[in-house]
Amino acid sequence: MKKSSATSKKIKQATCCFLFMVILFCSFPVLSSAGEVPEVIYFNGKIITLDKSNRIVEAVAILNGKFIAAGTNGEIRRLAGSNTKLIDLQQKTVTPGFIDAHTHPVETMYLTTDFVNCRYPGVPSVKQALRNMTDSVKTAKKGQWILAACVSASQTKFAEKRMPTLAELDSISPDNPVVVLDGTHLFVVNSKALEVIGVKKGQTKLPHGGGIGLDSNGNPNGTLTDAFADVPSVLTPAQLESFFTTGIQKFWNSYGFTTVMGITQAAVVPVIQKVASTGYKPSLRYSMSVWKAANGEDMPEDLSVFAFPAGSNTDYYHFTGIKAWVDGENDARTGLMCSPYLGHKETDPEGGHGSQVTSGDQAMRLAKIAQKNGVICMLHCSGDKAMAIGMTTYENLCAEGKPKNIFRIEHFGVFQMYQNQLDRAVKLHTEGLRISVQPTWLTVLVKSDIEDMGYERAATGFRFRTMIHAGLEPAGSTDVTGVYLENTNPMKAIYATVTRNSDAGKFEADQALTVTESLKMWTIWAARSLGEEQLKGTIEPGKYADMTVLSDDILTIDQEKIIEIKIEKTIVGGIIVYSRK
Repeated sequence: MKKSSATSKKIKQATCCFLFMVILFCSFPVLSSAGEVPEVIYFNGKIITLDKSNRIVEAVAILNGKFIAAGTNGEIRRLAGSNTKLIDLQQKTVTPGFIDAHTHPVETMYLTTDFVNCRYPGVPSVKQALRNMTDSVKTAKKGQWILAACVSASQTKFAEKRMPTLAELDSISPDNPVVVLDGTHLFVVNSKALEVIGVKKGQTKLPHGGGIGLDSNGNPNGTLTDAFADVPSVLTPAQLESFFTTGIQKFWNSYGFTTVMGITQAAVVPVIQKVASTGYKPSLRYSMSVWKAANGEDMPEDLSVFAFPAGSNTDYYHFTGIKAWVDGENDARTGLMCSPYLGHKETDPEGGHGSQVTSGDQAMRLAKIAQKNGVICMLHCSGDKAMAIGMTTYENLCAEGKPKNIFRIEHFGVFQMYQNQLDRAVKLHTEGLRISVQPTWLTVLVKSDIEDMGYERAATGFRFRTMIHAGLEPAGSTDVTGVYLENTNPMKAIYATVTRNSDAGKFEADQALTVTESLKMWTIWAARSLGEEQLKGTIEPGKYADMTVLSDDILTIDQEKIIEIKIEKTIVGGIIVYSRK
């Protein structure tokens, strides 16, 4: 008995010693390596790391643009050398830098600078939109394109419950081609634009995958679907260069973003390559996904032409993926659905089920090209039928062997998601499927979804709680194209996912997320959707020192006031690139 008691005592002493060492270890800051002297230290903050332990720390140390330590004010400040810069966060709340996992930077700048503003609610009717365009026609040169931007689903928002017609556009502009955007998936054009584009009677398809609406006699009715690759751009190389050196980074930095996945037209790629090749260091990390034809048909087998050239700063420029559109979008009534939309609009594709842009064979070809070139395949799928096509493509890809690279479905379950589709996505997730979603659309498109699809179908969309419980990690994104500029605000998105407040009132409240889950959508889950989680998405040693400083404590503020939180500072690589004050 005495021997047993002595042994027990020794075990207890060893256990206590072990626990003491664990506690002692955990009290020290997390370090990347010993002996490093930081260039800059940010201290006196409430820093939400979103690391595996969900630690909240007071200070971080940074060297060569990356975090080397995170811990208490005392622990981190002791690491400072004589030349270390100390920056007081003044007790502000800090998150990992926000990542926009799917957006359109060039189009956003383009629609902001070159398009007539016909955006609801500032422009409440077709009548006012026509007035705005008429003013532009009066000052335009003969033959100059008149481009107008309306918000998505304007056919449900304008007082007339429709878009302008071909005849109305002809009446205000007989000599100048006119293009009116209902979002970016449905255009209404005049006769001059049809002439310049080369549309003929009876023609239903454009060269790059867009669709053409016809009247009962086979004449073009002025409606074009997913025709963004077929309408000429008036942008100059000088404008594009200014976008990449000033406009894009300034705009996204002001909303707390440190990385964007920029969906980029192939024709624009040489300009950003030129900017990058000079060694230019922007204030925003640009992961580039390239598209050519909307259906991906002309995507080359060898993607090396899109790689960033020697001299580019690889910390800031990365060719990440390629993209095609399987369908249009439900807000434009062009998302491809198994059952038809409710009612009928003059702009509806024939049959009322939306439009298919990319075939299964074309999608499979794109997926294989991406795998062969080591980049991400991104398939835009809005309607339930399009989602089925996208997942079938990836199931067939996996049947040929474990994919080497991740692959994505854009807008997964935003408009519709049924249990069988969720089950298929969960299986594909283990093979490399990642999804991007657009939470801010809760605030602007739910009412239109209910009008266009009925409540039962609309209620299957935006089910982020269900996605997360199933094991998916939805990446937050703005999908900003310049039609809803305010949708760039991630606070608006987090507010929507946490409160479930929509433009149709509380919407499926049981799908509400916690603030932490919502933050992950814009940080670590977004990073994983880019295949860049080793460098971004959390605040921990070895990752880029990218942070977003908020005006209020997002973890404790009244949820209804999250939308009022401002971006105080945006920090990229340890450098403050935006400051509200």
